[in-house]
Amino acid sequence: MGDNLCRIGIIDIGSNSIRLVIYDTTPEGGYKIIKECKSSARLSEKITKEGRLEQKDMKTVVPVLMQFKEVCQAFGVDKVRAGATAAIRNAANSEEIITYLSEASSIPIEIISGYQEAYFGFLGVINAFDIEDGFVIDIGGGSTEITLFRGRRYEHSISFPFGAVNTNVMFGLGGNWNADQVRKLQAYVTGRLVEHSWLNTGTGLPLFGLGGTLRSLGKLDQKQREYSLPNSHGYTMSSETIDRFMSILPEMTFEKRKDLDGLSKSRADIIVSGLIIFQTVYQYIGASSAIISGEGLREGMLHDLLEPEAPVRDSSLEYSLGTILSFDIHASKRHLDHVCKLANRLFDSLKNGGNTKEQEMLIYVSIMLHRTGSNINYYQSKRHTRYWLMNSPIRGLSHRQLILCALIASYSTKSRKQKLSLTHKDILLASDEEWIHKLGTLVQLSIALDGSETGVVTDLEAYLRGNNLDINLKGVHGPLLGVEDIENALKAFKNVWDLKVKLDFPSNA
Repeated sequence: MGDNLCRIGIIDIGSNSIRLVIYDTTPEGGYKIIKECKSSARLSEKITKEGRLEQKDMKTVVPVLMQFKEVCQAFGVDKVRAGATAAIRNAANSEEIITYLSEASSIPIEIISGYQEAYFGFLGVINAFDIEDGFVIDIGGGSTEITLFRGRRYEHSISFPFGAVNTNVMFGLGGNWNADQVRKLQAYVTGRLVEHSWLNTGTGLPLFGLGGTLRSLGKLDQKQREYSLPNSHGYTMSSETIDRFMSILPEMTFEKRKDLDGLSKSRADIIVSGLIIFQTVYQYIGASSAIISGEGLREGMLHDLLEPEAPVRDSSLEYSLGTILSFDIHASKRHLDHVCKLANRLFDSLKNGGNTKEQEMLIYVSIMLHRTGSNINYYQSKRHTRYWLMNSPIRGLSHRQLILCALIASYSTKSRKQKLSLTHKDILLASDEEWIHKLGTLVQLSIALDGSETGVVTDLEAYLRGNNLDINLKGVHGPLLGVEDIENALKAFKNVWDLKVKLDFPSNA
C-alpha cells in the first residue's frame, strides 16, 4: 500500500444484512474497494411486539463483528467507521443494544439517524452520477429513505420506518402474496407519502435506487433482455419494466421465485415487498425512469468521513477519472494531457455536426484511460483496455458512453474493417458505429504523435479545405521514434474520415 493511502473500513449494520467494506483512499478523497464481507442478519424480523431487540437475539451479531475486526486487522485498516441503521435505530432499546454491541465487539458503533441515512445515500449517488436534479430511494430491510436533490445539492429527505423485511412480515404470507395483500401494502405506503408535499414537486425527474431490491430487479431485467453489458450501476429501468414486474412477481409463489435466474434465493421472499414499495413511490412522485446506483450508504459514510466540509463533487466523471489515474494508470498525466491537446486541435478542424460536446468527452476519457490494459500485458494492452473499460468503475458515464469509450480507447488499425457495435447493438445507436471509427482513428493518431511520451511534437495546426486536411506539426525537431506508428495511424485516419491528408513534420536538420 502506498505511503499516501489511508485504508478505511466501513461497517453497515443494516436491517437485512451486516457488511464490511474496506477501501483504500487517496488524500484527494478517491477510493477503491479492496475487500467486502457480508452476513445475513434479518434484524427486522427479530423485533418483538414491544418494539425491542432482545440481547439474546443480538448475540449472533457479536461474532460477526469480531470477525470483521479480525479482517480489518489482517488488511491493516487505519480507521473503522461503524453505523447501525433502521432495525436498531427504531428499537425501543436502541441505546442499550448499541452499548452492548460496542462493548462486546470493541468497535465503537454509531446510530445512523433517518436523516443521516438519507443524506449518506444522496452522497453516494451524487458522486457517482453527473446529474443535476432527481430523487433517491433507498429501500432497506427496515426503512425506506427518499431524497430530493436539485442542482447537485440536497434539498429534502424523509425516512419511513418500513422496508422490504418488516413489510414482508406485516403484509406477506410467508413470502407469498395475493392481490388483497398487495393493495394493503400499497395503501399503507401511499398513506405515509401523502404527508410530505415536497414529494409532488419533482414530476418527471429520474429516481435513483439503492439497495438489494433495485439491484435484484435490475439483474432480473438484464437476464430477461439478454442485456449485453451486465453492469448494475447505471442500469436504467423504464416504467413499463417496473409495471411488468408488478404483474409477474407477486403472483409467483415463494418457491417458484427461488428458481428465477438472476434472483438470489435469500431475496426471493422479500423481493415482492421491496418491489411494491418501490413501484408505489415511483408512481406517486411521477418519476421518468429508475436508475440503479451501485454506490449508496457506505460510500456516503466514506465521503462524509473523508470530506465532511465539501463531500459533493462538481463532476463525478472528473472525480472518477482522477481516482482511476491515482490507482490504476501508470502513465504521466503530462503526457495524457498533451495527447488530449493534440486530439482537440485535430477535432476542432473536423467538426461537422453531431453532438460535439459528447464527442469531445469521449475523446478525453478514451485518451485518459487508453493505457489501462498495459497493467495486465503491455503487448496486448488494447485487448485488455477494452475489457477493463467495459467493466470499470468509471462514474458519470451512461452504459452507452462506457461502451463507446472502451471501443475508442482500444481502437487499432485493424478495427476499421470490423463492425464494432454489433455485440452491443441493444445499447448503442445506429449512428455510433461511424463515430467509433472516426474518434478511434483520431485518438490513435494523437497518441502516436506523442508515442515517445517526451512531447517532441509540441503542438499542431490543422486546416480543412474541402476534402483536404493539412496538418502542420510543431516542435524543435521531428519525431525519430514511432514514425511507423504515426504512418499506420495516419493511414487508418485518412480512410475512415475519407480525407486527403498532408502531414508536415518539423525539420530534423
